[in-house]
Amino acid sequence: MSQVKKVGIIGFGTVGSGVYETLLSKKEKVEKIIGSQFSIPVILVKDKQKQRDISGETAVTDSFEEFESLAELDAVVEASPDATTAYPFVRRLLQKGITVITANKELVAKHGEELLNLAGIYNCRLFFEAAVAGGIPVLTSVRHTLKTNDLERIEGVVNGTSNFILTKMREEGTAFQTALEEAQEHGYAEAVPDKDVDGWDAYYKTTILSQWIYGKAPVWLTEKPAGIRGTDVRDLLLADQLGGRVKHLASLEKNGDTITASVGPQFVLNDHPLYGVEGVNNGIHVKGSIVGSLLFQGAGAGKFPTASAVIEDLINYWSHTSEKAPLFEDHDEAPQLSGVNQENEETKIKPEYSGVWLVTGKQLALQLEGQRAVEKLSAIKRLEGREAVLVKGKKHDVTAAMSALNDTVRFYPVCGELQSILQLNAVTERSVS
Repeated sequence: MSQVKKVGIIGFGTVGSGVYETLLSKKEKVEKIIGSQFSIPVILVKDKQKQRDISGETAVTDSFEEFESLAELDAVVEASPDATTAYPFVRRLLQKGITVITANKELVAKHGEELLNLAGIYNCRLFFEAAVAGGIPVLTSVRHTLKTNDLERIEGVVNGTSNFILTKMREEGTAFQTALEEAQEHGYAEAVPDKDVDGWDAYYKTTILSQWIYGKAPVWLTEKPAGIRGTDVRDLLLADQLGGRVKHLASLEKNGDTITASVGPQFVLNDHPLYGVEGVNNGIHVKGSIVGSLLFQGAGAGKFPTASAVIEDLINYWSHTSEKAPLFEDHDEAPQLSGVNQENEETKIKPEYSGVWLVTGKQLALQLEGQRAVEKLSAIKRLEGREAVLVKGKKHDVTAAMSALNDTVRFYPVCGELQSILQLNAVTERSVS
């Protein structure tokens, strides 16, 4: 075998410890794949006095300068908790020509283009497969196996915390706060869950997907992502009556040279591939110009699923089998990351739901009377003082029509094919006739 390869680890929380434990337990197999021995000479932590199950062959330090000087590292696994902590470390390592593997989606979303450019300048790599969908190898798979396809649309359940909460609420009829507390008890949600339940985690992952696949950040349809905080459990049960499920989705769509993006709750029809992605699982649905519809599904988070994606990146780097780094398009100004005007939203940008909405609230029948701009597509369903109906129309028309007498109205874009919606309409109308 060739000389010993050396990898350092920054952070020893859920991901960092998972990487360390897995590398040691799979050491023989990893060394056989890469054709070399490897070692983990140093780990950087916040508090080095804390007791950890780490071999005496690995030094533990709370000093980045000491971390750098203790060994000539081939690569570093970055597993710190946020972009603010990680950015200076990763930037410094890349400038020294050291390859970095990270699961930090906030870091890649905010600084990915800059860091990838630095890696190119200093002849090293930045890998981030684990930053999107945890253990599902979606980034590598899309780039490696769909080279000749134009990817027209990508949508996914990319936040396991939100998916677990919505599944729990629908299956057991529990309130949002109760489901959130259970997610925290199981370790699926952080003590401060804002990034998950307010949509920012999915926002970062969507940005990464766009940069990786299309080479640029997307144009966002709204000023900020929509989360699931405050979701009414009755909406989930009413959606089930109408033949679908409310899920928190991230969506990318290619319209000419423009990539549009959205993050928020949508009504997913029961024949859509993402309908069955439940619990803490993630799912990425890709529509290619040649292959058609594909679904990547599996564990989206957790200690060992995420560690798996990190280690595969490391092995691919060491064995020289990794995909090339994504190329970013040249642009004279920063990509548009905020909202678009009404003309763009209604005429230029045509998401898959094509103006079909699940509307929930009160007094829906009264508000639909005499409406010409809004077409009713289903019977009105009722549950404990709340109502739901499927309608078709431009967003501003639907909002104006259905909000007049309703201060608790919610609008969910419908994810699925129009033909399925029309068939669903026929079924629901027959069920009440």
